[in-house]
Amino acid sequence: MKNKRLEGYPMAELKGLNNSFFTKNRKKFYNNLIKMLTGLNRNSIIVLEGGKEIPRYDTDVVDYHFQQDANFYYLSGVREPKFYAILDVKSEEFKLYYDLSKDERDNIFMQIPSLQELSEKYELPVLDMVDFYSNIAKRNPRKIYVMCGTNSDSGLSVKTAKLDFPTDYEVLEKIVDYNQLVYEILAETRVTKTDEEISLLKYINEITVEAHIEAIKAVKPGIYERDIENAFFNYLREKYFVRIWSYPMICGCGNNSSTLHYQDNCKKLTDGDLALLDMGVRFAGYTSDVTVTVPVNGKFTDTQSSIYKIVLKANREVQANLKAGVFWPTMHIRAEMVILQGLIDLGLLNKGFNVFQMIKDRVAYYFMPHGLGHLMGIEVHDVGGYLSFTPKRPNEAGLSSLRTSRYLAANTIITVEPGIYFIPCLLEKAFKDERLKKYFNEKLIKTYYNFGGIRIEDDVLVTLDGCINLTASLPREIEDIEKLMKNNNPY
Repeated sequence: MKNKRLEGYPMAELKGLNNSFFTKNRKKFYNNLIKMLTGLNRNSIIVLEGGKEIPRYDTDVVDYHFQQDANFYYLSGVREPKFYAILDVKSEEFKLYYDLSKDERDNIFMQIPSLQELSEKYELPVLDMVDFYSNIAKRNPRKIYVMCGTNSDSGLSVKTAKLDFPTDYEVLEKIVDYNQLVYEILAETRVTKTDEEISLLKYINEITVEAHIEAIKAVKPGIYERDIENAFFNYLREKYFVRIWSYPMICGCGNNSSTLHYQDNCKKLTDGDLALLDMGVRFAGYTSDVTVTVPVNGKFTDTQSSIYKIVLKANREVQANLKAGVFWPTMHIRAEMVILQGLIDLGLLNKGFNVFQMIKDRVAYYFMPHGLGHLMGIEVHDVGGYLSFTPKRPNEAGLSSLRTSRYLAANTIITVEPGIYFIPCLLEKAFKDERLKKYFNEKLIKTYYNFGGIRIEDDVLVTLDGCINLTASLPREIEDIEKLMKNNNPY
């Protein structure tokens, strides 16, 4: 297979993206800020703080792998820790401040770049952090905006710049505005992608597909789930210099495939089971998130095939109807309708009931308890799902798990990941519910308790009149998967 590391994004994981990539991100945010922040004081600045290295518990030897704060990265492209930044709302100028260590030990044990080197690297003014507060005072802004707010996916607070004004500059504290809307406007800006971001994310998905194909080819009875993880990640390490995944990889075999965020990856693969492989990569600061489900021995059983076809049909039904302006919860319901009808046809749900009534009673939730998909970008669960000016989160079972309820805009990248899982504790709950148990063929469903689950996940670009599947080259049809696996699993 052709080595793409010398093609569209040569050495991007090693040397970073072109600085113009982030210049366009800043311009987009600035324009949205001017347009959306009511009462914005134009004679103001916005202060941002980048990420810091985090030690592992009490050791001084190993920090957690450093990853720049996503909002800071989006605007600056900076990949090192210990940075602040100031965006001048009046002049649109963007300056970086670096905590230039004067400690002899730091300079012996680590490479400390000079301000000039950093300025040349990022093509931005980079000043010494010791001058940060005095320069703000000289600028004499009428207001200092600092982002604050909550990430709707995690429920955690966003990175808020810590300001500790020296005594000579304490008066500046009176003009600090910890402003949630500044964060929400930046999150809104990140939801739709620039042309450069789209090009990069297409590339990342292409190499993710390559790695998934290598992982699928490695699947066979007797190996361990961790072996599949290694096949995927080692391919990307060797070909594209990557150092970190998008999220802990999910390689669930057998019953493990019904645990949505299973991460142990320590079970031996068993002949006759399914393997659900949910794996993505972080490349040049952006991410992918792709799931395949394949038979361990390379051949789907009739039972596995029947469930797989339902999930694939739901995936394709959503993509066939996805375009700008579509209400995302409507797509979730559309996937549920396909799943419900498929389960009725298999006898797992009882005939004689209207699918629309099942939708109302949230029957599909007991087979697909997660949302249909999530926004993608710098983060796997990218920001902007729920903001103060977007549709609120639904309350109903299953729908409440949706990570956004937006009317999708063109140039949004989102995952489409329907699934069917046989989770005993969840199904037993439905069997005991007087309102719901009439729908379920309890006896037949219990024969599936060792089945596990199937998920099919693509990363999709929303366009004005449709969508583009960024992982379209990944084998999805049963015959294509079996053909790919045949060399390792002659049946």
